[in-house]
Parts: sequence; structure tokens; C-alpha cells
Amino acid sequence: MKLATLAMAVGLLPLVAGAPTAKPIILRNLAAPRYFGAAANTTFLFNDKNYTEVISTQVAVKWENIEPEPNGFDFGPADEIVRFAESVGAQMRGHNFMWGNQLPPWVNTSLTATELDKALENHITAIMDHYRGKIYAWDVINEMISDNTPNETFKDNIWTQKFGEEAMPKALAYARAVDKQPKLYINDYGIESINSKSDTLYDVVSGFLADGVPIDAIGFQCHFTLGQIPTDLEANLQRFAALGLDVAVTELDINLRGPANATALAQQARDYWSVVHACVNTRRCVSVSVWGVSDDHSWIPNGEVLPWDAEKQPKPAFYAIADAFEGKPRP
Repeated sequence: MKLATLAMAVGLLPLVAGAPTAKPIILRNLAAPRYFGAAANTTFLFNDKNYTEVISTQVAVKWENIEPEPNGFDFGPADEIVRFAESVGAQMRGHNFMWGNQLPPWVNTSLTATELDKALENHITAIMDHYRGKIYAWDVINEMISDNTPNETFKDNIWTQKFGEEAMPKALAYARAVDKQPKLYINDYGIESINSKSDTLYDVVSGFLADGVPIDAIGFQCHFTLGQIPTDLEANLQRFAALGLDVAVTELDINLRGPANATALAQQARDYWSVVHACVNTRRCVSVSVWGVSDDHSWIPNGEVLPWDAEKQPKPAFYAIADAFEGKPRP
């Protein structure tokens, strides 16, 4: 397993020329009582000293990596992340159990609904038992709301093909049956503004709550393009929080889609501030995680999307995040 999502990023000593202070800016401290985190590739985590300095932890446990064969679990790489997390005193989030992508070949439509149901329950039970007491939240559901709302509610994948509308409640119920302590999340993209997709998710979650389906929180991925932060992001976070749910920014990055000149970097900083500010203003927004650590290891090549550059030095966005957590004005 190479990709891991890391929570509570360690701050970075501002080493850039003209940095405002020699005192370390520690984002994990500024974020308290919220968490600040980052997604990281474990190859770089254990082999790039500067990369490791920037982060702490959370962990991605995707089916194709952790259960490549039926009931044949490979916990080794994930266990390394757990030990690293414990060594730096970091909190961890788990990601994910039900997703239409990155499934091993044996999880396919040749399985009957009964066989797939048993596999799902066993997968969730084995992993949550293994990491009991070590992970404070799980993205149980990932990217299950259709992009074709309002005409279609759920994506067409193996889970909905076999279980229909009961797919998500099954996974959430199995997770809660294993462990009552971790927060159980639904995580998705394209739901950051008040739009058709987020309206659909809102209706789905409201129905879950009315029916007693265990759900604790919603994760908003927040993959944005420069200058395109939804103006109603905070209002949208607030309406889900008003349901009695925690909300979190789980996969934040801001794509420059062009050269990293001073103007673009300044706008990127303002955009990062706007997202973090929306979370800070929402009482039940519990965390902000960026989807990567430094630009050279981002999942978006040449997008320069993250708060640290290829040399692991803080960009203007880094300081804007700190300002937002401290309640300072937008840069």
C-alpha cells in the first residue's frame, strides 16, 4: 500500500527568505481543537527526510492493497504507518471500506449478493478489529453519490448493482457493529457547494438519520481550481452540521493550472484561507486535510496544488492556512 492519508501535519520551520519569524509555525497546534492533516505516499514517507518532517498520520486501507485475496489480509504496510503515527503522537483516520474503485479482481460481479455481503462484512470486521483503538474515524463510504443527480441518486457500481439503496446502510451498520468508538464518515467530491449533488447527499443522510442508520460525519474532498472556491462552502458545511453531524475537509488541494508566479501563488493563498476559514467558522468542522504534502509528490502533476513546494518549503498558502486557524484576516 503506497498511498496513505496522514492526519495532523507537523508544522514547518519557515526557512524561506524573508519569512516573518524564526519561530516554528506548527499547524497542528494552531488547528486545535481541530485536526490538520495531509495525504502522503508511504514510499516518500519512509525515504524522504524532508517530506517526513512535514507530516504525521492517518491511513488509507483500500481493498486491492489490504485484502488482495479472499480473507488474505496484508496489514504490513498499513501497520508501518500506524507505528509511525504512534511514534509522533498523531491521530489517524482510516480510508475506506466501500468504494467503486481500486477493488481486487476477486471482488467482481460474479459474486452473488449473499457472497458479496459476506465479503463486505468480513472485510470491515477484520480491519476494524485489527486497528481497534488506533483510528479515531473511518471513511466507511467513498464517492457513492451519482454525478448525474437529481436523475440518479447513487453511482452504478458493484455495490449498488448487488444491494441497491441498501449498499451504504449495510457498510455503516457493519462498521458500527464492530466498534462504537470511531466516527463513521461518508466522503465525497462535488458536494462542497449547495448544488444538486450535495442536495441529494443531504436527503440521503437525512433519511439515514431518520431510519437509525449509523452515520457520524460527512467528508468534503475539496479538490478546487484556482479562484473557484464556492462562495456557499461555509453555508453548506453548516447545513450538514445542523443535522447533528461532524463535517471535515478531507482532501484539499488547489490547482494553479498555470505557472506558479507571484499573482497565482497569492490567489492560491487566499483560496486556502477561504476553505480553512469556512471550517473554523463551522463549530462542528473537526479537521482539514490537504491531499498530499509537497508539489513534487502531488497526485496532480505540474499543478503545484499544495502548501509546500518541491523543496518542502512553505508557500504563501502555508502562511494563509496558519492565519485562518488563528482568525487573522484573509491575505
